Amino acid sequence: MKYSYFLLLFILTLLIVPAITGCQPSAEPEPAPETEEEQEETAQQFNLQFATFWPAMDFQVTEGHEIWAKEISDRVASETPHTVNFQFHPGGALLGAVEIYEGVAAGAADLGTTCPSYTAGIFPLTEAFELPGYNNDNALVASLTMYEAWKRNELLQKEYEDVKVMFFWATGPGDFMTNTPVRTLDDLSGQQIRAVGGTVASVEALGATAVGLPMSESYVALDSGIVNGILGPTDTLKGFRLAEVTNYITKTPFIYNIIFMKVMNLDTWNSLPPSVQQIFEEVNEKYVIEYGKLRADYTVEGQKYAVEEYGHEVFELNAEEKARWIERLEPMVQSWIEKTDNLGLPGQEIVDLVRELDADFSAEYGDYSK
Repeated sequence: MKYSYFLLLFILTLLIVPAITGCQPSAEPEPAPETEEEQEETAQQFNLQFATFWPAMDFQVTEGHEIWAKEISDRVASETPHTVNFQFHPGGALLGAVEIYEGVAAGAADLGTTCPSYTAGIFPLTEAFELPGYNNDNALVASLTMYEAWKRNELLQKEYEDVKVMFFWATGPGDFMTNTPVRTLDDLSGQQIRAVGGTVASVEALGATAVGLPMSESYVALDSGIVNGILGPTDTLKGFRLAEVTNYITKTPFIYNIIFMKVMNLDTWNSLPPSVQQIFEEVNEKYVIEYGKLRADYTVEGQKYAVEEYGHEVFELNAEEKARWIERLEPMVQSWIEKTDNLGLPGQEIVDLVRELDADFSAEYGDYSK
């Protein structure tokens, strides 16, 4: 009997105690730790040092870099809790033209704009975009061709793996600007011509001597007689004041194109919150087109300025003369392909990609600025 009594009491205890404790207020749950993304969204201010070789008053700075930067700053301020400020160092003040890429990669500047051609040998596949023989109708076509090819090709991306690429753009067509007239191929023979990147071989194939110089050093070289002329886009006649030290323009759109890049230090990029990175990516996509249009417009403006303000004479090659120049240049592409293949790189594949994109974008934008 006693045993039954205690058994009953034990069973009741098992039933009642959990019921009582279950009615007690539960403790507040521990708050979940903030995610990494939530922590990053705490308001931050970023002050970015921007190095470029273009002069402070050149359109590429005033209507390109500064407008791009303002759009980013404005969007970051209105769409995120953060702020982004840019401090510009134009004219090579922080880093010289040939130092900008490696300087940005090493952290001497947060951002920089320069030419792959200024650091020869580091970007072998990028040279394909500076070979002669493409349509290369204008800077917009050339800019989109380079940027789209980079997005499609992993080996092109690998050439820039030690920085964060913002975007690429390009000069499009370039001409000979000289201090003695160049009406024929024979007139070019023996002249000292400033050239960079893939255009060096073109200049030498045409019988001139190529002198490798950044654009920022071209004025002094022309003024002092170190070079007799320059192969480049005609916007430089105004932006770099080359109209003051040249007299003639020979139109050669089938020869020239130079690639530009805007790059960011990887540590700087990784320090930006995701919301800020997203704004950079969106603005960059827009400005490939805006920079291409800007350069195309100023190519026309630069020639007009030189003619009207300094009396430059412009020469157009007739069909027979143009054929002579192209004949000299034709072997260059195959030679470059063979050289690149010997390095274990897909030269023919890259040239085919450039031709495909150049044709596609020429069909879409070839009439721009004409």
